[in-house]
Amino acid sequence: MKNLWILQTNKQEFLDDCRDFQVYGVSDPKYKKLEHMVEGDILLLRLKHDGNKYAYLGPFIASTNKKTWVSSINEREGVWGNVVTLGDNSPRWISQFPWCIFLNPADNYINALRALNLSRSVPACEPINSPESDEIISNLIQDEYLPSSKANGYRTMRGVWVRSRGEHMIDNWFAEHGIVTYYEKAIYLDSIRIVPDWYIPSIKIYVEFLGLKGEPSYDNIWKRKEKTYNKHGVTYITLDEHDLIDLDRSIPMKVPELKLNGIQ
Repeated sequence: MKNLWILQTNKQEFLDDCRDFQVYGVSDPKYKKLEHMVEGDILLLRLKHDGNKYAYLGPFIASTNKKTWVSSINEREGVWGNVVTLGDNSPRWISQFPWCIFLNPADNYINALRALNLSRSVPACEPINSPESDEIISNLIQDEYLPSSKANGYRTMRGVWVRSRGEHMIDNWFAEHGIVTYYEKAIYLDSIRIVPDWYIPSIKIYVEFLGLKGEPSYDNIWKRKEKTYNKHGVTYITLDEHDLIDLDRSIPMKVPELKLNGIQ
């Protein structure tokens, strides 16, 4: 039986890099009971914010398989590896917290901060067994007090902050139809960090919203991104302002795989 671990940070930028680079780092892998973590354990990242409130991201699966931005592993303490990076393309905190466990999104991962709807406190950096672990996962909810976004953002019904009205409509459409997506989950192609708008893990398709289509500088950036996608055989579809008129028609038409899952 796999254990659940709560891994905490008090800084939004630390959490952001954990999510983008799919890693969590510590200065000492023997802190509390971390040395007892094993590959395949379930992980939740916890952000302390606004005094004594907490927000959770996950769940993830603990992995020892290094990510593409990692050059090598100097040494290991159990599942924790002392990481050497390829350069600047790495978490901002890596020099301070070089002992890392890598994160693979679980099947029920949601790329949004959520609150825990339990009255009791939950310990960090200690193994949590079933049935308590199942209770924690099932009581993660999206709540209005989660950290605010950057200026001019739009908060979707899942609690995700997106960049535009169009992205707000599309993300809400996914949520209303029960489609799990990762919003702006970075990938690496040719050692270049690329941030797609959405990824649908159940059908392995990326979705890009070309909200500024027609502006020369934006179109040039998209052409380079599209070229990289095509070079690496990435499966993707694009949406634009015209598709927003009827998302019930445009998304299933462009992603017919959704129809196989009952989305018409």
